[in-house]
Amino acid sequence: MTTQTPPVLALDVGGTKLAAGILTADDMLQQRAEVPTLAQEGSAEAILGRLIGLARDVIAAAPERPRAVGVASAGQIDPRQGDVVFATDNLPGWTGLALGRRLAEALDLPVFVENDVNAFALAEAQLGAGRGYHHQVLLAVGTGVGGGIVVDGKLYSGSMGRGGEIGHVCIVPGGRPCTCGQIGCLESYAGMRVMLPASGYPSLRALADDYLAGKSIPAVDEAAHWLGHGLAQAAHVLGPEVLLVGGSIGLLGERFLADVRLSYAVAAIKSYRNIPIVPTQLGADSGLLGAGVYARQRSGD
Repeated sequence: MTTQTPPVLALDVGGTKLAAGILTADDMLQQRAEVPTLAQEGSAEAILGRLIGLARDVIAAAPERPRAVGVASAGQIDPRQGDVVFATDNLPGWTGLALGRRLAEALDLPVFVENDVNAFALAEAQLGAGRGYHHQVLLAVGTGVGGGIVVDGKLYSGSMGRGGEIGHVCIVPGGRPCTCGQIGCLESYAGMRVMLPASGYPSLRALADDYLAGKSIPAVDEAAHWLGHGLAQAAHVLGPEVLLVGGSIGLLGERFLADVRLSYAVAAIKSYRNIPIVPTQLGADSGLLGAGVYARQRSGD
């Protein structure tokens, strides 16, 4: 009788919420639970304590103890040690945290940590819109613009986990200042941090309702234009089989993506224009799923 491979625990760390779940061998997410991050309290130790408590609760509720833990965390992550190299003030005190080691000590399990957008890309590659493709690039557009690269089913995260920063490719030399300290970055032209104030809408949902009803919104048109250009630059360097676009920008639907494709066709050299640009599929649990897949890969599955 063959025994099924034990499941893994998946954790997703964001500025708003902490989520956890058990990823089974047949790719089902069970015992899913979440708690608020409460980042405004300003303490990395408090956030870590809530994360450990959530993880323990999910492990206790699971029918089988997981064999490993995968973590998708905001910030730049050193995947070799699971340390947080850098994180913004969305997670106060997170920079420099030995996240992998601290979780491993608390949970008595091997822990593998990756950047949240990288985990998103891995989830889509293995379980979502990227299935069937060996080489792919994901652009995650929310408040900012993040990127993830998957080659032969494995993440490419570069030295110290800092690869894939497509949002900080300079597309307008001498252009707008970016939160990263540089100028002219893709994020400064296509992220929600720029789009919403420029559009005059109080929320993406309100903007999306009007946009999907057919209203012309110049700030959205500009974002689509620059995202197409950014994807072209990524394609020129990496030569993927598919380009994936996801994140909260997905609320703008196919109309937006069609404009991105038009811009891409203008910016890309002829031999790259047939690379498909497709929406992601996995939704809000992509980080958890990616964390689980990453733990399975790193733990030898």
